[in-house]
This record gives sequence, structure tokens and C-alpha cells, in this order.
Amino acid sequence: MEFVARQSAFLRELNLIQGVVEKKNTVPVLANVLLAAGSDEVGVSATDLEVSVRSSLTAAVTKPGALSVSARKLHEIVRALPDSEIHVKADGDNWVTLTCERSRFRLMGLPREDFPTLPVPSKGSARVTFGVQPFKEMVQKVIFAVTTDDARFALNGALMLLGKSTISLVASDGHRLAYVSRPLAGKGADPEIRVVIPHKALGELSRIAEEIGGEIVFIREENQIFFEMGRCTLSSRLLEGQFPNFEKVLPRENDKVIELDRMVFGDAVRRISLIANERNRAVKVGLSKGKLEISAKNPELGEAMETIGVDYGGGEIEIGFNAKYLLDFLSAVEDSTVVLELKDEATQGLLHPGQPVAAGKAAKGKKADAATGDAGEYKYVVMPMRI
Repeated sequence: MEFVARQSAFLRELNLIQGVVEKKNTVPVLANVLLAAGSDEVGVSATDLEVSVRSSLTAAVTKPGALSVSARKLHEIVRALPDSEIHVKADGDNWVTLTCERSRFRLMGLPREDFPTLPVPSKGSARVTFGVQPFKEMVQKVIFAVTTDDARFALNGALMLLGKSTISLVASDGHRLAYVSRPLAGKGADPEIRVVIPHKALGELSRIAEEIGGEIVFIREENQIFFEMGRCTLSSRLLEGQFPNFEKVLPRENDKVIELDRMVFGDAVRRISLIANERNRAVKVGLSKGKLEISAKNPELGEAMETIGVDYGGGEIEIGFNAKYLLDFLSAVEDSTVVLELKDEATQGLLHPGQPVAAGKAAKGKKADAATGDAGEYKYVVMPMRI
């Protein structure tokens, strides 16, 4: 294998695969990146056997071939080199030499045969296309609600629903639930596709999407899913198990509804949580005519309270929430106002952006534009805490 590539182009592709590379190094080859030189491009691939990324860069290839080398070390070396031409050459003893201007490095590699074969979608598989940027924003609105250590495997990822005209993501850790849905600009899926995407795949999707932009082409084949983004393809195994019926968790009869300035509410919760117990971060939310009171008591530290004026004339209620759960939502939403809907101290609270939702009706949220992918629905459910 021998090729010449620009440092900036080489580094760009190595950046894409770093998050997928196995960090624990239990299987040495999984810590490697596979470089496969073809006629006029070089494939760059990495996998941890669950999530895989394949990409490529244009290069002047003088000798086709393939070899895998340490992904972390190759990335460090290429990042440190000047933005000039890098000459990469592998010999028959699984060594690869990198030369750039006055610098020369030799790295020990492993033969291509030792590197796992990555899944590739068949050409006849059904494909659904949607915008990268809108999908990235959807991931950011739910990924913080995904648990990573639940025995119920399906909760270790986010449920993706692809319908005829909409795409939705749902995530829950058993204490809260985040749901976001957008219209599809093009043709959707019929019948509906339901898959649970692992947490790591979601995170890598969001990161790669930000780097590449454009459109995502989604493909499902048995227990494998693919996301094609321009020159890059991310594939992932699906999580086993049934995702819980999230629709039963969405409250329908929360009749105590207030609209809040997102920044004012978030700053108040953040300040009061400084006194809250560090283990459960519990704060009390008290709602009465004309005011919302946020408070916390800690026997070891003291107590704190802050009042926010609100347009409310209904019945009184006091309910406990984990402050971190509230702040996660307030950080993910971009709207200037948010709506809090409550029923009683034992019923989950509902948060969403925009105007209040009439009790018992589905959230309308913003008007959505299928051509641009502007936001449709965003709902966030938080279970109450006993304080």
C-alpha cells in the first residue's frame, strides 16, 4: 500500500472515527483504524463490533493495499504534522511509514485479514432520507435521557420511529422521558419502522452529522442499521428487547398550566439546587396564584427559596423534582419560553416549548415546515420525587 494525501483531508477522516475506536483495548485490532487504498481514494474504517464507521478521502494512490494501525497514535501524528502532503507507504512486514516534509514516522500495523469485516447494506434495501441538521437537533433533545446501565437493554438507547411523514425519537431512563418528532421532507416509511438505536451510536451520529452536514440516508437490514452521510457511513447493531409503551407515560390531564421564561426558570432552579442534596438534587416546586416558588432544604447545609411571578390563578400544588432533570431539558430546548403542566404531587410533570397545551390534548408545539425540518413536537416528562 502506498499513497499521498493532504494532511488536512487525512486528519478530517481520522477525526470522524475516533469516537468509535475501542478504548479498553481488550482486542488489539479494535483499537486500530483500517486504511484501504483503492484506485484514487483511501478508505478509513473503525469498529468496536457494535458500532462501525466507514469513510474515505481522495488520494494519489500508487500501490493499492490495506493495513490497520493504531487509530489514536495515527491521529496524534497526523494532527501534529503541517498542512502539507503526507506520503504513506506500507511494507510486507506490516509496518507503515509516514513522511511529511522533514518528519518521518514508522508504525507497527496488523494485516487486513485481522480486521473485522464491516457490514454493508445491500443495494435493494429500502432507504429513507432526512436532513442531517434537523436529526442532529433531535438527538440532542433526547440523548441525555438515555440510560447506559439499565438491565432493560432497550432503555440503553433511543427509540426511533419512521412513519409515512414523520420521524420521532424517544428516550427514557425510567425517571424521565424525552420525545421529539419532526415532519419528513421526503417519502417516509410504510409500514412504520421502529428501531432502538444504542446510546453510543446516537452520540457518534450527532458528532459526525455536525462535521458533514447534508442529508442522512437510513437503511435497516435485520439487526443492523445504517446511516449514510455523504462519504461516511455509520452502522450499528440494534438493541434487543421491547421499548416501553411511552405513550402511556405522557400525562393527559395535567390541568395546572403555566408559561415560564426559560432563562429565568433555569437560573432559579440552578441557584436553588446549590443547596439541594448532592445525591438526589431534589428541589420543591410550589405553584399558587401569581407565583411559582422553588425551594430546597438540606439538613447539613441549610435552605434556599426563590419566587417567580407567573400568570396563574388555579389551585395550589407542591411537587418535588430532580433539579438536574429540569436543567437538562432547559439546556436542550431553544425557545425563549417553556410550559410546565402539573396535576398533583404524585403525577408526572410535563414540560414543552411554546404555548400551553389544553388538558387532555396532544402538544401542538411550533408549526413545522417539512421542507426545512423546523421543529414539530417536543415533550419532556419528569417523574415526581417525594420530599
